[in-house]
This record gives sequence, structure tokens and C-alpha cells, in this order.
Amino acid sequence: MIESFITVVLIGFSAGFVFSMPIAGPISIIITSNALKGNLKFCIRTALGASIVEFFYVLIAVFGLSVLFSLYSSIIPYVLIVGSIFLLAIGIKIFRTNIKLEDIERSYNNDEKEEKNGGLRTGLIINLTNPSLFFGVLTSSFLVLSFASSIGLSTGGLDLLVQKNVTSLQEITGDEISIDSTYTSKSNYSEDTEHSSYALLLSLVYALALAFGGFVWLVILAKLLVKYRTKIKIEILNWTIRILGLVLCGIGVYLLWKSYTILVN
Repeated sequence: MIESFITVVLIGFSAGFVFSMPIAGPISIIITSNALKGNLKFCIRTALGASIVEFFYVLIAVFGLSVLFSLYSSIIPYVLIVGSIFLLAIGIKIFRTNIKLEDIERSYNNDEKEEKNGGLRTGLIINLTNPSLFFGVLTSSFLVLSFASSIGLSTGGLDLLVQKNVTSLQEITGDEISIDSTYTSKSNYSEDTEHSSYALLLSLVYALALAFGGFVWLVILAKLLVKYRTKIKIEILNWTIRILGLVLCGIGVYLLWKSYTILVN
């Protein structure tokens, strides 16, 4: 049992850390743009809010609360609309940012005095209105847990639990989930792992470790950007932030179009 818990913690933390690295998602873009402005505390609060939601998404995906997803799936188009509007508003705000040399010196000398509010709510709302996060954590968990089990590591049956959840989700949505089945377990699903208190505890530990791994990476990213942003020319800094704002607006427009197509179909 102890071996399973240690394995699950290490796998969860590593997966959360590594899969959070690409700076292409809304949370990473917001943290990057605010870090370049010197708003470290805002970035940390945003990362915390995002990690809290990620924890619950991972728990739902791993433990197999398919009933909750059934209820959630019916409102996905409306969730996408809310999320797209929120992203557009933030993207426009970021795009309109104009940093001056005195702003950098002031924030550097005053220990980021302007970061009194915000961040946590931003992280919570963005991840709550991002249905793709659920599918992302489900497929990534399926891959890492199945791979760990295939090389002899003890996952306490979580790999089989996630494998069953993937099948259940396919039945609910009617769509095939694109995953690499190379390391899929060939054994039958064990009743011992099905929604027992032990499975729930393992799922909680894995979800917490994965969310914490993602949080750690985002904080490291923010601190590195804040520390070295003074070495970047003001013009390049402003253009970088504006491009990030445009990308965020692009994601918002895409989500808006996605919600429209779902409603029409």
C-alpha cells in the first residue's frame, strides 16, 4: 500500500509539472503576460486558482464520477460561451498594456505594490470554463498510469480504474477518445479497485499531487519571467505582451465558435 501511494505521488507530481510546461494554454498565457509586467503575486494566485479546479477535474476523471460529467456535458456550450467572453475581456486588457521604464523600476523597488487583488478568481473561472481540461487530464492520466503499470510500478489499480473511465466516457459522449493504447492493461477490471475507499484515497492523492505539480511549474515560470524581464527591451516586452493578448483573444474567439457549432448541431 505504501509503495502504491509513493508511486502515485511521484507520477502525479511529475505529470502535473511536465504537462503544464507548454506555454500555449490560457492560464500559461495569462501568467506569462502578467509576469512580464512584474505581477508575481497575481501570477501565484492565478496558478493557485487554476490548480484548485484542476484537482477536482483530475479527481472526477480518475475516480470515474461519470454521472457528474453527464450533467456537466449538457451545459458545455454555455460554459464555453462564458469562458470565451471572459478570455476575450482579459485578452483585450492584456493587449492594451503599455509598460514604461518607470513602471518596471517602480514595481521592482516597491515589491509589486500594485498586486493587491485578483488572480485567484481568474484561475478558477478560466479552468472551470475550459471543458478540454477534463479530457486533457483524463487522457494524460490514462497514459502515465498505464505506462507506470506496464513497467512494473504499483499504481494500486488506478490504471485499471482510469481505463474503465475512458470506456465509460466514450459511451456517454458517443465519441472515440484518441489515446495511445500501447501500454493499455490487458487484464480485466478488478472489483477490488472499483469505487472503494482505498481507490478514493489513491485518487485523492494522485489528484492532489498532479495539481501541486502544475502549480509548482507555474510559480517557477512566473518567478523566472519576473526576475529576468528587466533584461528585455521595453519595446520587445510590450510587443510580447500584446502578442500574448492577441493569442488569448484568438482562443476566446475559437471557443465562441466551438460553442456555436455545438448548439447548432
